[in-house]
Amino acid sequence: MKYAVIYCLLILSIVSCKKPTDKINNSTAKNLLSSFEISGSLKNFSTRKIYLNKIIESSLYPIDSAFVKDNSFTFKGVVQYPERFALTYENYATTSIIIVENKNFQLQINGLHLSEPLIADSPLNDELNAYKTSSKRIFSKINELFPQFQKARLENDSEKLKEIGSEMKTIETEFTNFTYNYIKTNKNSFLAAMLLKDQLKTSTVDTLKIKSTYKLLSSEVKKCPDAIAIATTLNLH
Repeated sequence: MKYAVIYCLLILSIVSCKKPTDKINNSTAKNLLSSFEISGSLKNFSTRKIYLNKIIESSLYPIDSAFVKDNSFTFKGVVQYPERFALTYENYATTSIIIVENKNFQLQINGLHLSEPLIADSPLNDELNAYKTSSKRIFSKINELFPQFQKARLENDSEKLKEIGSEMKTIETEFTNFTYNYIKTNKNSFLAAMLLKDQLKTSTVDTLKIKSTYKLLSSEVKKCPDAIAIATTLNLH
């Protein structure tokens, strides 16, 4: 069970506490110097329409849509601060999570890996991928333990399950420490706020540590939706 809990920490699925009216506005984008354009392409699958969704708690709210033509699609707009958004596909249940920032970047959606789109020319998505890559060293330890966990559970080996549970806890702690160290080292990055907000939904929420780490974030990062959600949840205003 711990395996699933730890692994879910990498899925950047819950984002903002803002209301759905605080959405991307294409007309507003025309009046601002900074905006985004997502140029997407499809591979190994087809769909008629793609939706860009704002994530509020565990719900998705469509704020824009694009028709697919010649396996390509485009989204244009503006975000006040970078956020994680969800792409959903007509007639498909899978969701792709991406960070939307005011950049022109490319997206390739592969039907074989819908939840892992390839993203180019987006610094924050590159940063997130680098974080995930660094995390793989920790998760490889879980991959080694999980077959043992399944075997012990089938055999109802309580002693072995207890031993594996202890090792899983150690790995979970290692991953948590890795994430906090990453946040402290990258306190000027909006990704730091996203990762810190994810700590609010872990199995054991360390509010004191979240509060002290929040204080390290730069003043600009504290203005983004993820940081605001942390401050609101923990009454830090």
